[in-house]
Amino acid sequence: IKDCLSKKDEAAIKALSDISHSLVNIMEDVYIESRICDEFAGSFKTGILLNNLRFAEEMNTVQDEVNRQHHEVFIILNLLIQYAKAGDINNLGGYKGPYLNVVYDCIPLIDDAVYDDDAKTRFDAANQLLLLLWPYMKSFIEQIREDLKNDTSQAQEDLSTQLAKGIPFPNGTERASKADKNSSMLNHKETEDEEERARIQKVLDYEEGRMALEKTDSINEDGSGGTEYENDFAGSGYVSQAEADMHRIMTQLAEDCVYSQYEEELTEELQQEAVKICYGNAHQGIHVRVNRMSYVSPEYMEAYQQAAPPLLLLSKRLQKQVSQQLKDYKSGGKLDNLPMGKRINVRNAVHNDGRIFYKMNLPNDRVDIAVAVLNDESGSMSSFDRITYARAASIILHDFCKCLEIPIAIYGHTEDYDVELYSYAEFDSLDNKDQYRLMDMSSRSGNRDGAAIRFVAERLLQRPEVIKLLFIISDGQPAAEGYFGTEAEADIRGIKQEYTRKGLRFIAAAIGSDKPNIHRIYGDCYLDITNLEKLPINLGKLIIRQIRNHIAA
Repeated sequence: IKDCLSKKDEAAIKALSDISHSLVNIMEDVYIESRICDEFAGSFKTGILLNNLRFAEEMNTVQDEVNRQHHEVFIILNLLIQYAKAGDINNLGGYKGPYLNVVYDCIPLIDDAVYDDDAKTRFDAANQLLLLLWPYMKSFIEQIREDLKNDTSQAQEDLSTQLAKGIPFPNGTERASKADKNSSMLNHKETEDEEERARIQKVLDYEEGRMALEKTDSINEDGSGGTEYENDFAGSGYVSQAEADMHRIMTQLAEDCVYSQYEEELTEELQQEAVKICYGNAHQGIHVRVNRMSYVSPEYMEAYQQAAPPLLLLSKRLQKQVSQQLKDYKSGGKLDNLPMGKRINVRNAVHNDGRIFYKMNLPNDRVDIAVAVLNDESGSMSSFDRITYARAASIILHDFCKCLEIPIAIYGHTEDYDVELYSYAEFDSLDNKDQYRLMDMSSRSGNRDGAAIRFVAERLLQRPEVIKLLFIISDGQPAAEGYFGTEAEADIRGIKQEYTRKGLRFIAAAIGSDKPNIHRIYGDCYLDITNLEKLPINLGKLIIRQIRNHIAA
């Protein structure tokens, strides 16, 4: 076949082969890294995540690549590599142009392919990505034609130099070089500020230096002895720092006092709201107690700092997927991937889902979202790590909403004679410690879902935002004293229907084998959170669909 092709056709085939190979490599590398992270959750995973962040930080900005006159297709490929590895792209130069539009079209294909165990999915995605990239491959194809004509290899050199490569971990030589450089600078600094350092060191030795306890046999009694009074002592020069330290401590004490008082008042307010709610016949005589930590101890903060970083990267992916949609709807722009309309976007044909239309949207300031999350903390959530998945999903959702300035409240619930509600995050929280409170989430006792859902639904119903999303994370099995089985499930379905008519949109999260239970109670509005790597993809699609449904309505 190759012998029958003209040189022009051979150039196009060569370009397709090189670019498709690069696309598959991008997705395969991320797939392999994600599998390593799943199997080795310690230093291997941390190293990969940190290296990917370092890779993104050292990439050229979009505008830099444009200014260097790189091939258009390489610019887009580099953006896709950045997104696939780090969930973000370097656009500090504020570039706005067609390359970003292509990247946004490619992101759903990459997100679906990089975490799929079937390699065929990545090859299929590469084919679809090629169609999206085809309009930008002209310059690369022209270079290959020139190479074939002149027997040169400039195109291959451009592919090697302009396409981003993974960066190696720092080696020993680099570390030694940096250490030598830092040592030289430090010695120079010490020479310049020797007297100042000596004075400061005395203070530091007094403030922080502590000798370890050791066994001794005697006390040194050398010296002339005596007592001397220094009348001209002018002080140690620590007064300005002492004033600053005292001011810092007193300010922190005042802030802690104010926040603690506010949290106590907030808990009382929540309890008053709980009393006012009519919970229905199924919950007559049931007492509801709202619990919220007014003081968050440092151990919760330390635990969060240890556990959260990988989850925050997933939150970043989700933010990237949804933020552009929110901006488009608020500022106006192209509303794409519609099932019907007057204008056709030919790029959408590659999805083969019938959503090939688009329309231009007018600015809309009323596409606001409020989110509430209700976590089942019953004893059965302890099996199969259900509560761990629930906590992880809550951390991702909380960070996602806070970063995009979406109001969010997160609760947990259990039942031990009384319905116990745990307020982890509130719409109007002030102390910025809600993310740490999430670390207290745990499996406890029974679960009277209907009463808990009513409380959270009423809280969400009071919000002024147009779109109100209520996420329910549970195993789908109500189990409390006198509240279980078909009657309890019927109560939950009735509550869902009631608040759906009032404008709330329910999403029930399913974990592993809980899907049948969730589907039986809540219908089709459920989200699988078992695979946290896929959560940003699935959740992003769900949120975007809710926004589109609102706009269409």
